[in-house]
Amino acid sequence: MKFYDIDNALQEAINTADKPVRLKVEIESCNDYLHKVFEQDIIEAKFYGLKEATGGISARGELTLDNYHGAYSFSDVKSGSKVIISFSLGEGLVYFQRFIFFIDDKGVQDIKGNGRKRSVFISLQDLSAKLRKSDEAKDWSSPVTFVYSVVYDKTIPNKSLVHGIAKRAGLKAEDIDCATIPVIIPFVVLQNNVWSELSSLATAYRCHLECAPEKPLVFAHSPYQSEPLAENKYSHTFYSEDIFYLKKIERADYYRNTVRLKVNMPVTLEKQEIWRYNEQPVFYDDKLQPYYPFKAPLEREIEIRKYEAKYMIIDAEGRERDVIFADQIDSKKEAENRLDYDSGSFFYSHYDTFSNYDKAIVTLKKENDGDLYTASIHGRPIVYDINRSCFLGDEKEIADNGTVALNVTGSYFSDDKVPDKLSGTLQGEPQYKDWVKRELAQRVQRKNEFTVKTHRALFHARVGAQVKIKTRNDEYSGTISAFSFLYKRDTAFIAEFKSLS
Repeated sequence: MKFYDIDNALQEAINTADKPVRLKVEIESCNDYLHKVFEQDIIEAKFYGLKEATGGISARGELTLDNYHGAYSFSDVKSGSKVIISFSLGEGLVYFQRFIFFIDDKGVQDIKGNGRKRSVFISLQDLSAKLRKSDEAKDWSSPVTFVYSVVYDKTIPNKSLVHGIAKRAGLKAEDIDCATIPVIIPFVVLQNNVWSELSSLATAYRCHLECAPEKPLVFAHSPYQSEPLAENKYSHTFYSEDIFYLKKIERADYYRNTVRLKVNMPVTLEKQEIWRYNEQPVFYDDKLQPYYPFKAPLEREIEIRKYEAKYMIIDAEGRERDVIFADQIDSKKEAENRLDYDSGSFFYSHYDTFSNYDKAIVTLKKENDGDLYTASIHGRPIVYDINRSCFLGDEKEIADNGTVALNVTGSYFSDDKVPDKLSGTLQGEPQYKDWVKRELAQRVQRKNEFTVKTHRALFHARVGAQVKIKTRNDEYSGTISAFSFLYKRDTAFIAEFKSLS
């Protein structure tokens, strides 16, 4: 991960560091007109970005505008209106569009002070905030399901999870910058808002998830992607002369020497019996085989109404397991061929295996009284492997420090095999085990967090980029986990970064 690419002349001006930072603010109205704010009216502008604990990267902002002249009435600007933030340096250089924000629910706040003092305050949020609210307008009581989908593949958008989840918020394929991750997940039920679901998916596949300026949604830079990963070079080096504030703290809370992953994992089984009729009353013949009498005056529920044939399997240990999805299900003719009876002549007057993915709706009829031995349906089931686990620890670290465990659960982990890139071999292992191995490799390292403040115009920096810090006696390298940019009228620009090293 690197800083955003910017114009060469702008980069040279940043390196020279002899020109003031310029800020351009454009606010879109309801009729698509762009209000351009006068730069001299920007009293203060703050922008923040951080890596969330749930996996995604989000940004926020605040604008304070001088409105002594009353020009900023913004009568046609509402909450949710787009705000475009761009930066430049000095005179004559191009502007770099850094943020696309939206005005929050409080709208444009008009503030009046003593005398002619009047200002406008606007709180800004990026697209991730809108994606969090996506469930408010959707019917999540009828959740969307995905079956045999890959994490992302633009050639099959109807089977791509990122496509499908983002579509719930109105995003199209061209709105997404995503790497191809061909790992198959047999069954998914969306239960949370779009941003939460994408964040969980990003965590499971170690992706960079961001609402970036170049695309509404970026989901990339995964060790599981088919495309080669970009070379992980350092985007910037902070030298002593650039830094006016440097703080180092120990992140002992990050250290773990044991990772315990426990998830309910959907797994696909071979085609087999997924339903068998077994309603009382039941009798046994002289060979102790159970049979079900269909004789007057007895009328069974399956005869007189549409009967829910809930799919279920018996596993190798003899336990009943609910089927959460089934396909390759018997046709009506195949199901009738499986009927085993004495007298009667049985058939299905209603046979529906399409309305539901975890049960059939059937009505079983007889032409004459008879005894039913077997009525069953076969199909290919998906079941949850409850509490699928993977525990991994560093024996030396455990011996030295005792067990310091990270307990993980979540969605979207898969037992689809992936190449073992950590060891450089192509021998595959399940994705969830590979994830635990990678997580342990990161967590077992002792981490420090550095806070750096500089007047350099690093407005093209981004969370996830690699940086170095060089002082007279020390050198550190790390990954940006948070940033803030502070622009004030007639005051030097301040960029602050938190880096995990």
